[in-house]
Amino acid sequence: MNRKPSDEPSSDRRGQPAAQDTSQAASLAGWLAPRLRLKQCEEFCRRMGVGLRSGVDLMRLLEMERKLGGGKTQEGIQGVYDQLRSGDTLSGAMAAQGTLFPPLLIQMVAAGESGGSLDRVFLYMADHYRDTRQARNNFIQQMTWPAIQLLLGLLVVTGVILLQGFLGPANPQEGMQFDASGLGLRGVSGALTFWGYILAVAAVVGLIVWGIWKNWFGCQEKLMPWVRKIPVVGTVFTTLAMARMSMTMSLLLNAGVDARRVAKESFASTGNSYYQRGSANAYKEIARGQSFAQAMRAAETIPKEFIDALEVGELSGTETDSLERLASDYQERSKSAMQALASTASYALWGLIGMFLAFMIIRMAMQYINLLNEAVRI
Repeated sequence: MNRKPSDEPSSDRRGQPAAQDTSQAASLAGWLAPRLRLKQCEEFCRRMGVGLRSGVDLMRLLEMERKLGGGKTQEGIQGVYDQLRSGDTLSGAMAAQGTLFPPLLIQMVAAGESGGSLDRVFLYMADHYRDTRQARNNFIQQMTWPAIQLLLGLLVVTGVILLQGFLGPANPQEGMQFDASGLGLRGVSGALTFWGYILAVAAVVGLIVWGIWKNWFGCQEKLMPWVRKIPVVGTVFTTLAMARMSMTMSLLLNAGVDARRVAKESFASTGNSYYQRGSANAYKEIARGQSFAQAMRAAETIPKEFIDALEVGELSGTETDSLERLASDYQERSKSAMQALASTASYALWGLIGMFLAFMIIRMAMQYINLLNEAVRI
């Protein structure tokens, strides 16, 4: 099923990639800019979705939101309200509020405006934020006890280091030859050194994770081909991105939006630079009048199962229904994958604790054996 793209890219504000606008706004907002929390995003989307589906006017809904919010949130909703009154689009007004609204939400709202299905978008995003919040809470619950045990282990080692400094001389030649910690550290200075190493490692790991999340140096494009092959972690990233892409395509195709804009909005909705990397090849295929399945195949970043489902839908003329079912399927799979990720991370932390304890026991045992050997020689 071939589609003829529009001759010229749309010049209205809805046709522009919302991700670009939001990234520029985020860079200007700064580190301390207000942001809606996951629960606030869920409640906001739920109220907006239910209200719009019930026929309540958008401006009336925003008036109600102004009363519910407080501080910077109330100011942001007021800004959205004022810009809508001046003729701006909802997604454009939300993007202008800096980092208050998540970029993904703004992008999906832009797709909903183009497709004329804002109520469906808001309800879909409410479910998305609910699932994300539940997965985060589940992750925290599963990681709390192992983290406490790891902390207790570190405190025990710290106590041993302090005792070595208080109970014996620091010079091994003066009689203190047994290093109970196995680290060669004693006293307050040794404890501070030990925690300095721990904090340095934690800072490096945190910086790496933050850099990947923020896509420093385009690292997502380089890492995603490898991450996708990891059974649990790769499934989370893939299913979340494909759920958003399929829902966006379903909304826009159902509204008869031109093919070029459908492709642009769909790739932007993934929120992942790896998948967006293949958009240039997809645009070329769309410009040649090829089907969406052929365009996605040319992108070389989209999973085969997504392309196959899209191709069947295009051949049967039911691509919007197929994409909607696909979005639902990916959303359910992403929920299961996030739960599995939380369990896997918990087991990994248990393994880290086990290796740490084993290392300390072996080090202490070796120190004790060396002490006995020295005593035998004497």
